[in-house]
Amino acid sequence: MTLIPGTTTSARPVRALLAMGLSVAVAAGALTLTAAPAAADEALSVGDNQPPGVPTELQTSGEPCATAEPYQLWQNDDLALSAVLHDPDVDENGVTDRLTATFALWPVDEPTARIERFGYNGREGDRESGLFERETLTHDRLYAWQVRAADSEATGEWSGLCYLRTDFQGPEVAPVVTSTDFPVEGWHPALPGRFTFDAAATPDAVGFRYELLGEDGVHAVSADQPGGSVTVTLRPDAGPNTLVVWSLDAAGNRSPEARYEFRASDVAPIITGRLTEIGVPTTFTVQPQMTGVVRYRFHLDGDPEQTVEAAADGTATLTVTATRGGNRTLSVTSVTADGVTATTTSTFALSTAPKIAATVYRQGATSGAPGVPGVFTFTPRQPDVVSYRYSFNTATSTVAAAADGTASVTWTPTKAGLTMLTVWSIDRNGTQSGSTSFIFFVGNPPPSNPVQAGDQ
Repeated sequence: MTLIPGTTTSARPVRALLAMGLSVAVAAGALTLTAAPAAADEALSVGDNQPPGVPTELQTSGEPCATAEPYQLWQNDDLALSAVLHDPDVDENGVTDRLTATFALWPVDEPTARIERFGYNGREGDRESGLFERETLTHDRLYAWQVRAADSEATGEWSGLCYLRTDFQGPEVAPVVTSTDFPVEGWHPALPGRFTFDAAATPDAVGFRYELLGEDGVHAVSADQPGGSVTVTLRPDAGPNTLVVWSLDAAGNRSPEARYEFRASDVAPIITGRLTEIGVPTTFTVQPQMTGVVRYRFHLDGDPEQTVEAAADGTATLTVTATRGGNRTLSVTSVTADGVTATTTSTFALSTAPKIAATVYRQGATSGAPGVPGVFTFTPRQPDVVSYRYSFNTATSTVAAAADGTASVTWTPTKAGLTMLTVWSIDRNGTQSGSTSFIFFVGNPPPSNPVQAGDQ
């Protein structure tokens, strides 16, 4: 075969001829094709392009697609279709062709209303997707979809069909909410109570979504039957509460909301007392806010729980000892004979900074004078203190602690004026406490030779 100068041909027929065992030569302005030796057949076929394979693992918005009833229900939202692409062509570097995925979607009862979306960046083994905007879909309709892949030279076969049904409208009627534990009138103890949601016989309502405002988010629960009801147990906080409930259809669409407003009275125990120091036993009194309390459980965060029996009137006395500083939370739970519990917490900030006491020099006042020594004593707040780091203005030093954790230093000022002492304690693990500052003013020295009357 010879191509005359001035004529053109595409690369694809040439490759096809190569695959048939022909060789290509250019001479005297003509392209001549001659039969190639059979031994060259395999080498020449390496560059052949094959169509991409049929996409697999089809998904409808992240879920395996449905090929038979019951079809997936799709809510009032954009629709993402995806599939894994395949291509047998691999070059000498192991790189496959870049593929374009075509996703086709159409109403089963109107195939001519076909819509296509494309994904352009896939290669062999990649999952590619196509997005169909909500506006392209209509309510309560059965849709079919499929996907195929193409490279720059060939197009693969279409996948099998997947189906979905759109459902953009929720139940028309809001659910009815009732509770005998928390009627809408009056105040009722903030204990676990039962609430009933009724779909009011709305046939497409199969469940409920509910949220107790101010609590831990939105929850969902199934109805006992389509159009039926369900009862849930909730524990509200003390004060006014609002429970918002929607009926749900099978696609997850919501009905108009129902709002149930009620009031819950505080039943958590009342704690009296204050934790101020590490390692110092502190007494708290506890008073119940519900009847029948027989004991209390209490603990500081991270510490073991303890129990104390209540007096006949439900009160109790607790002794709490903090073993470390920082923000510590005391949790106290009252317990009735029937096992009903109510918990309250109180948080205290416990400083680890040491205390400072001094002779001669008074904090915030003018005292002493240059050359007059003062003794400064450091007392720990954190346990197991072995030393202190301290500084008078900018000069920093350390001193070892005695067996009781205290230490003393003697300091003599050399000039009058403002002085700031800063101290940190260090425990046996090398942990440094917070800092304490002691600010004072060194007084001026008295005149060295006061003038006496009559000396002149």
